[in-house]
Amino acid sequence: MNFVNRVSLIITPKEPMYQWIKSVAQEDAPSFEEISNESSCYLLDEPMQAAEISELKKSLISQYFLKIWKSELSIWDEYLDKQPENMNEDTFTQWFDVTFSGLTFDLASEPLLIAPVN
Repeated sequence: MNFVNRVSLIITPKEPMYQWIKSVAQEDAPSFEEISNESSCYLLDEPMQAAEISELKKSLISQYFLKIWKSELSIWDEYLDKQPENMNEDTFTQWFDVTFSGLTFDLASEPLLIAPVN
């Protein structure tokens, strides 16, 4: 087991994201149960200074919500032609549940694959 020097935000879609997926993917849209049972994990640099968990989570969401949101949307809309108009932080928290994890461990036996994604 290896410790990974990252914190993470775990992103789970909520009903508004599901409604948007249905409008974009139409017949190919998964059920709400399917998308709500899958989360994405975004690894971020460990903070340089100690902070309360709730403040750290809020700060990380403020910094990264747009990048994360576009990443989540691009799964269904590669060119982001149909992205929502009002992509602000408040709307992001209506579309996604966000969980913070301060410790990350790698239990895999295979080497970590790192590939850039734009």
